[in-house]
Amino acid sequence: MEIKGENSGILAGKTIAVKDNVFIAGTPLTNGSKIWEGYTPEFDATVVTRILQAGGTILGKSTCENQCCSGNSFTSASGSVPNPHDITRSAGGSSSGSAVLVATGEVDMAIGGDQGGSIRMPSCWSGCVGLKATFGLVPVTGSLGCEPSFDHLGPMASNVTDVAKLLEVIAGYDDGRDHRQNPHVVIPKYSQLLTGDLTGVKFGYVKEGSGRASDGVKSVMSHVITKLRESGAVVEEVSIPLHAQRGPISMAMLAAIYESMIKNYGQPPGFNEMYNVSALRHFKQAMQVRAHDMPPSIKAYTMFGEFIRRKDGSQIVARAMNCRPTLRKAYNDVLEKYDALIMPTIPFVAVKLPPLDLTPKEFIRALQSPVVNVTPFNLTGHPALSLNVGKVKPDDGGTNSLPVGLQVVCKHFEEAKLLDIAYGVEKLMTE
Repeated sequence: MEIKGENSGILAGKTIAVKDNVFIAGTPLTNGSKIWEGYTPEFDATVVTRILQAGGTILGKSTCENQCCSGNSFTSASGSVPNPHDITRSAGGSSSGSAVLVATGEVDMAIGGDQGGSIRMPSCWSGCVGLKATFGLVPVTGSLGCEPSFDHLGPMASNVTDVAKLLEVIAGYDDGRDHRQNPHVVIPKYSQLLTGDLTGVKFGYVKEGSGRASDGVKSVMSHVITKLRESGAVVEEVSIPLHAQRGPISMAMLAAIYESMIKNYGQPPGFNEMYNVSALRHFKQAMQVRAHDMPPSIKAYTMFGEFIRRKDGSQIVARAMNCRPTLRKAYNDVLEKYDALIMPTIPFVAVKLPPLDLTPKEFIRALQSPVVNVTPFNLTGHPALSLNVGKVKPDDGGTNSLPVGLQVVCKHFEEAKLLDIAYGVEKLMTE
């Protein structure tokens, strides 16, 4: 498969992979699941159209985890996606294929999806750069998600400059086809604003973000902080207690995933946006005849969601939704004093891929382990980027050194600042 875009543009000469939850007209889509076998979208996602208009060449679809619901990389119906630095280990998910294709140089860039860290986790473990932009900045029109209030699409690449270029192309208002977007946001030329000057930049190192960090990850973070200070930046430890307490909110949101993905076949009614009618039809029919092909995680979310619905309607989900502004304010209050928050993307390096004969309980546990530092920013909508800042050997005795990711978080719609900071860190760590 090769789809060539326009002859000129900011992405001319660049090759791109597209996560397999994103529509490419006439190309089968699986979303990592047997449920979607036989489905072929009839139109391009907005991000695909924009890539081709900017001169990019799409080389194909990239493997994603089953229904985009895994932080690990073993759940896709097509098989596990191994880590490029150690094939016995996870590449991270759910944009597993996108991260590996970028990290191995098979493509220059990739589109990922981030519903709970699914761009940043594989970027961290596979050793590339991945950005979850501010909620609503990048349209999700023509893609499958988990729940509209925390679904994102975003850029992945081997370096910050290419991430900036790809964001520059795919971000912006989609003429009302994505209800979550602000029509008045102006998209700057992000790639032309990169200076990398960290002098005087104030970083808040989130104490709670390292609570479960391995010794190796802690050593890399210490090295990063030293280098930042030597460059003229200010780094201070900050405490955001709610960062470590987002678990109950995320758990309650699983019931929201059930309502969105299962009860409403992937796209809840009532929003002023473009609906994927053929996808809705396919998913409804597939669920009637082959719901057994859903992975244990989705079956568990379904049982949990139905239990919650029967127990008290939507009250628990509503309470969780009402907690999100409080969590958002906790980060915003600190970001009033600092230019960016930093922490490990994942507090430990890539774990071993699990055996194939997992019990349902083991299966679900293996999905959730990496999400502690990434999911909060899906709940709050802050822009968050992961970039590789070093390698360490795993604590479990593995011999291969594995990537460690630094997560950088800024205020909403401060992607220009976020990318410039990340560019500075990238230059600093490669000197």
